[in-house]
Amino acid sequence: MSVSKPLIIGIDPDLEKSGVAILGQSFELKNLTFAETVELFRSHQDQIKKVVIEAGWQNKKANFRTSGNHSRQVSEQISRRVGLNHATGILLSEMAESLGLAVVLVRPTKTKKNSEEFNR
Repeated sequence: MSVSKPLIIGIDPDLEKSGVAILGQSFELKNLTFAETVELFRSHQDQIKKVVIEAGWQNKKANFRTSGNHSRQVSEQISRRVGLNHATGILLSEMAESLGLAVVLVRPTKTKKNSEEFNR
C-alpha cells in the first residue's frame, strides 16, 4: 500500500466558482462550485495537510465609493459581489474546520498581477 503525499489546498473564494489550487504529487488548478469544494474536503480529508483561503474580509477597510470611473449603481454592485465572495470564503473556512482540517486565512495582497507577470 502506497502512502500518498499530503495535499495543500489554496482557495480564492467566489460565489459561483472558486479558484482552487491543489498541491500534492502534482499541482492542479480548478474552478469549483461551493458544493464541489466541500466534496473535495470530504473525499480527501485524510490527505489534506492544510487549506489556505484568501480572506478579504480580514482587511480593515474596503470602500467602493462612487468615483469618476463608475456610477453609484456600479459601486453598489461591486460591493455586493465582494460581500458574497467574502461570505463564501467564511463558509468554506467553517466547513473545512468542521471536518477537522487545518485552515490558514491569508489577507489578499494589495496588488494584482496580470498574466504576463504571473507567468514569469
